Amino acid sequence: MTDTATLGVPVIETERCRLRAKTLEDFPFYRDLWADPEVTRFIGGGARSEEDTWAKFLRTAGCWKLLGYGYWALEEKSSGELIGQVGFGEFKRTLTPTLKGTLEIGWVLSPAAYGKGYASEAAHAAVRWGDEAFPGKVMSCIIDPAHAASIRVAEKCGFRETGRADYLGSEVVMMHRY
Repeated sequence: MTDTATLGVPVIETERCRLRAKTLEDFPFYRDLWADPEVTRFIGGGARSEEDTWAKFLRTAGCWKLLGYGYWALEEKSSGELIGQVGFGEFKRTLTPTLKGTLEIGWVLSPAAYGKGYASEAAHAAVRWGDEAFPGKVMSCIIDPAHAASIRVAEKCGFRETGRADYLGSEVVMMHRY
């Protein structure tokens, strides 16, 4: 299932997906992904500028070097096309109760990949990797309460709602997997 890629980022293969290290050549895809209002409607702050996306791109990739985990580029294996990202971060969010010290998982897919089960498949693979790499570590996520599809993905991966909180002026569902 897993082998080691450059910079220590594991490559994970599922039936239909490949989770791999991000490359500089991937940035145009992410720039367009995060600028799409359909993609960001449930992710606080709305569409992102190229500058904001560049900072996010570097931050999520840099987590691997400093924390031993981060976000993978998500490819559809049959086409080799990028369809999103999935992974873990430590974002030091100003949130009560805090998520600090947990593996905070997230996923973002392009609209062309919606409704095909890729998010569940990729998130399951990431969770399995997290369980092996960080046994016993609590995993968490925050999701807009109106994003039913994303909540279903989290529940399929064993996450359960532990509360609600205000984050940057919007309500979020806090979910944990113990």
